[in-house]
Formats: sequence, C-alpha cells, structure tokens
Amino acid sequence: MPSSTDPGLYANLNKQWQSTCKILLGEQVGDLDDYAKWLYEGNGPRLVKKSHVSGKEVICASTNYARDFNFVGYDEIDFNRKTDSLGIDEVKDIDSILSILGERIAYTGNIILGNSSFIDQSTTITECHYVLHSERVAFSKNVAYSTRGSYSENIFGCYAFGPSSFSIKSNEISESTRCFMTSKADFSSDCFYSHGLSSCMECMFSFNLKSKRYVIGNLSLSKDKYYSLKDKLLAEIRERLKKDKRLPFITELVEKEKPDYSYLVAAAPKLPPVQPKNTEKGGIEKAFSQTTGILFGKPLERLDDYSEWLSDASSIRLDKEKSCASGKALLLPDFASFLDFPRNRLLMQDEAYFFGEKLLLSEDEVTHLALENAATIISKIAYFCPFWLAGKLQNNIDCPLVIDASDCYHGIQNMWSRLCAFCFCPRNSEYCFGCREVRYAQFSINSHFSTRITRCFEVDHSNNCTDCYFCHNCENVHESMFCFNTRNKRYAIGNVEVGKGRYLETKKVLLAWAISGLEKNKNLRVNIFNFKKS
Repeated sequence: MPSSTDPGLYANLNKQWQSTCKILLGEQVGDLDDYAKWLYEGNGPRLVKKSHVSGKEVICASTNYARDFNFVGYDEIDFNRKTDSLGIDEVKDIDSILSILGERIAYTGNIILGNSSFIDQSTTITECHYVLHSERVAFSKNVAYSTRGSYSENIFGCYAFGPSSFSIKSNEISESTRCFMTSKADFSSDCFYSHGLSSCMECMFSFNLKSKRYVIGNLSLSKDKYYSLKDKLLAEIRERLKKDKRLPFITELVEKEKPDYSYLVAAAPKLPPVQPKNTEKGGIEKAFSQTTGILFGKPLERLDDYSEWLSDASSIRLDKEKSCASGKALLLPDFASFLDFPRNRLLMQDEAYFFGEKLLLSEDEVTHLALENAATIISKIAYFCPFWLAGKLQNNIDCPLVIDASDCYHGIQNMWSRLCAFCFCPRNSEYCFGCREVRYAQFSINSHFSTRITRCFEVDHSNNCTDCYFCHNCENVHESMFCFNTRNKRYAIGNVEVGKGRYLETKKVLLAWAISGLEKNKNLRVNIFNFKKS
C-alpha cells in the first residue's frame, strides 16, 4: 500500500500514530507505513481510477460506478465551464438522452469539501485536516486508513467512529476514547480486545457489559491487579505487533473455537421475557406510495415488490441468522465488521447483556490469560450482538441498528430518521427509500452520499438540491436532470439550462419511462452509477 506523497502529511500522521500507540500500548511499535495494510483490512470499499483529464489517481467512495466511464478529481472540475447545447430538440426518448450524454459523463472522486487541509488518497472528506487513505470522514483530524467517521481525532484503521479519539483498529465506536481492537462500544474508554461495551472503562477481553470498570474476561478486579495484568498483556501485544505487523481482530481470534453452550442452555429459561413490539408496515407502505407519487407522478404500492431494486441501490445486506441461546431469528447487517461475527456466537441485544453479567472467567483463568491462549480461554464468554438499539424507538422492522428512529423498515443504522426503508445510514431524514448515507433528505429514492436534498431520484454526492433526477456531484441545483459536476442550475438537462417549458416536456418522457419500467419489471436498467442504453 503506497505511503503518502505529501511528506508533511505523513510526518504529522506518523508522529500522531507513535503518540497514539504510546498512549494505548505503553510504547511505540514502529512507523505507520509498516502497519498500513493491516490497518485498512476490512475497511472501504473504494474504487481507484485514473483521471481522464490529468491521469492522476482518483479515489471514489463506492465501487458501484461503471468502470468504462470517465473519472475526474474534484479539484480538476471547472464548475463555471459552459456546456455545449445537447441538441435537446432532437430528444425523443431516454435512450437518445443517454446516447448524447455518454461522452460527457465523468464521475468525481477525491472529493474534499470545506476547510480541509493535508488530505491524500482519500475522498468524501469534509472539514478535516491530516487524513490519509480514508473515505467518508467529516470534522476530524489525524485520521489514516479509516472509513466512515466524524468528530474524531487520532484514528487509525477504524470503521464507523465518532465522536472518538486515540483509537486503533476499532469498529462502531461512539463517544469513546482509547479503544484498541474493540467492536461496538459507546461512552467507553480504555477498551482492548472487547465487544459490546456501554459506559465502561478499563476493560480487556470482555463482552457485552454495561457500566463496568477494571474488568478482564468480564471479571471485575481490584485496580492494582487489573493494571498488573494489563501491563503483561500489553507487553505481549506490542511484541506480536512488532514481529508480525498485524494482530487478529477480536472476531478472528475466536472464530475457530467451538463454543460451549451448556451455560447458555441452562440459563435460557431465566432470560427476560420478550416485550411485544408493534410491527405495523401500513405507515411505511403509505410513505412509499406518497414518495413515488411525488417523484413519478403515479404512486406505487407493495413496497416489498421493489425490495431487490432498492436494496441494490443502497447496498443493503441483512443475513438471516439465529440466536445461539434462544434460536430467535435475527439479522446480521453488512456494517463495520458485523459480517465477520462468528455465526455460531450470535445473541439478541437483551440476551447479550443478560449473559454478559453471568459469563465470567475465573480468577485463575484471568491470571493465566495471554495473547497466545486468549482464544481458548475467552471462548466461553465470547458472544457477539449485531444489534444496536438506542434512544426513542417505535415501529422499526428488520432494522438491527437504530438510534432515535421510528417507522423504518429493512435498514442499517437509521439515525434520527423516520419512514425510511431499504436505506443504509440515513441521518435526520424521512420518506427515503433505497438511499445510502444521506443527511437531511426528504422524499427521495436511490440517492446517495448527499445532504439536504428533497424530492430527488438517483442523485449522488450532491448538496442543497431539490427535484433532481439522475444527478451527480451537484450543488444548489433544482428541477434538473442528468447533471454532472455543476452548481447553481435550474431547469437544466445535462448541465444546460433549457427553460421551464422544455424541461417539463422532457421530464414527462423520463417519468413515463420510469413508471413503465417499475410497474412492469419492479426495477430499472439505468441508475446513477451506470447509464446503460438498450
């Protein structure tokens, strides 16, 4: 994996890496470059192409873009460039538009927005400083080989983080600091090789705990004994890191160990009773019909008929699994490292915290715990929970990761949102379907990586746009279609403002084509990532 081409950027990040290692591990373990490959394992995805303008490397935050189209770096775009007329009077159908646009389309990478500096090999970065080989990071500094985070600093090899600081190779950490090889932690600090911690401090090799301190193997220890054992374990971790330049992640550590379910089976009757949940889809179905009616001029019904189309758009994957304790059905989301959770070690959220209090290593086991034998010793407590249900929740169906959301269906990480379905990480959004990582979005379908969009269909990497169709990298664009890499347009087709009358005539053609394809095939052959002609 190539190092940064900016010596100033790398020098600062390497200094912060050394400092973070000393804070977490007690000593430095070598240069950042030595660990680049390991740190980026499991992160992304990213697409790397060459700019058709300069030949420079272009990084995109999605692998869905058609590979045979042109790509361009964000800093190479001339937003003020005048676009030649489309010959719109010749347009008779959608294929003629696609034919005209084919040579003009360029997907944009290396997107760096706001007051950002010292960014390299990264994209979809907002208000950040000193970022290397990362994607989808905002309001952060000193970040390397990481994906999808915000409001953080000194982050190395993490996925889904923030606000967080001084963390290495940890996934889904929120309001947490000093985490190492930890999965799914909130309001916690000084966590090492652990999973499922909430409001915890100073924990090692522990699982599914709330409000614990000075814990190893789920066993509470005196402060002196904890630090004595911690020093020993950190010395082993440092030695292995220096030698191998990588360590197995917490899931990898136990995946080959056969779990012993005897305690789970014996304790299962004592599990707290399951509270009945309202799973009424009527409101969500109505929202889908309203949204399609607004966007296409004709409402569509039976949301599940369009599940494949919407799931493909947002890259939603939810694997059907079962709790190893109760046999209850659960969904394992493609998010952070969750798909790597051993399938024979999954628990529901209430089960996870219940057993976390009950499953403990013995004092003798904790005393003899070492990195070399950790997999065997912690096997009896190592269970994973693919749920994160927090805040005020109501009527969320098939949504294993939800924060303050209501009436959401078949989604991943719905945050402060309502009436969304088949969406990946919608935030402060409503009436969204098939969308990926949108913020402050409304009445939108199959739109991605965009902020403050309303009534948009197949819109990607755009901001402050309304009533747009098939647009990419647009800002302050309204009532327009097939616009790429442009700003401040209204009634535009292919970046050319054509006037309200001509625009509305062409929009009728587009909507007739869309509603016909959706009613007949429950899908469309064209999306914002791949403009296919028949």
